[in-house]
Amino acid sequence: MIWTFAAIVFVLLLYTCTESRLEQPLTLAYHGVELFPNCDKQAVLQRLPAGYEFLDYRYSITGCSLSTFHRDVTSSPHLFKTRHPVYTLISYGSEGELLSVVPGSQASVPFVWGAPRVVDSTQAKAVLFHCDVLHAGVISRDPQRQAVQYKIAHRDDLPLLVGLQGINVDKQELTSITLGYEWLCRKLSLIFPFLINHVFTSYLQQQNNSFLNRFLLAIFGRSFYNR
Repeated sequence: MIWTFAAIVFVLLLYTCTESRLEQPLTLAYHGVELFPNCDKQAVLQRLPAGYEFLDYRYSITGCSLSTFHRDVTSSPHLFKTRHPVYTLISYGSEGELLSVVPGSQASVPFVWGAPRVVDSTQAKAVLFHCDVLHAGVISRDPQRQAVQYKIAHRDDLPLLVGLQGINVDKQELTSITLGYEWLCRKLSLIFPFLINHVFTSYLQQQNNSFLNRFLLAIFGRSFYNR
C-alpha cells in the first residue's frame, strides 16, 4: 500500500513538473489566460467587461526573468478580496519561449492542479492573465530579454489596490545563481506554491531589511519589488 501511494505521488509530481508547449487556445473565462499578437491596450480592454481600466502601473524587467512559479500576490483577488478579477498584462520585446502558465489555476487558490504550458513568441507577444494564475517567466540568460508588465482592475476595486498606483519601474538585472540551481528553484516553486505564495506572502509584496528577506533574496538570486 505504501509503495502504491508513493508511486501515485511520484507520477503526480512528475506530471506537475513537466512543462510542455501550449497547443490548445486559451480563454480568459475558463483558463484565466488569453494571448494577444501585440500590446494593444484598447484590444485588451475590449475583451473585458465594462468598468475595467489600466492602473497607473508599469514594471519593466530587462536582462533576466522571474523564473520561479508564483501568483501575483501584490494584486491577487484572493488576497485583496476584490469584487472582480484583477489582471496582469505582460508585453514581451524578445523572441522564443516567453512565459509558462498553469491554465485554470486561478480556480484552485491557494493550491494548484495541472501542468504548466509554455507560451512562445510565435503564439503571442503579449499575455493577459488573471493575477491568481500560477505562472513563471522562462529561464533566460539573454541580457536583452525584456518584459513590461501592466495591471488592469475594475473601477469598483481601485480603492483596494491603491498601493499599485503611481508605480513606474525599469529594472535591469542579471541572474546571480547557476543555471542548475535556478532550474531546481523553479521546479520546487511549482511543487510547493502554497508555501511560497501564502506563507511568505509579505516578503514577496514588499522588500524589507529583515534577515529572512535577505535570505530569500540570496536563495532566488534576484530582487523584484514594486518600489
